[in-house]
Amino acid sequence: MDAVTARTDRVDVEALLIRPDGCVAWALPTGQDLDATTLVRALGTWFGQPA
Repeated sequence: MDAVTARTDRVDVEALLIRPDGCVAWALPTGQDLDATTLVRALGTWFGQPA
């Protein structure tokens, strides 16, 4: 997995997990606290469980 930092004109999201096919698998809306549970679930779905 590559981590990429970028700027955008969108102000409604803080972070995105983008699948290899370009679809958004997870998003952190602006102003919300990070919910690690949903991020870990999305990572597990698309990249498999950690070794």
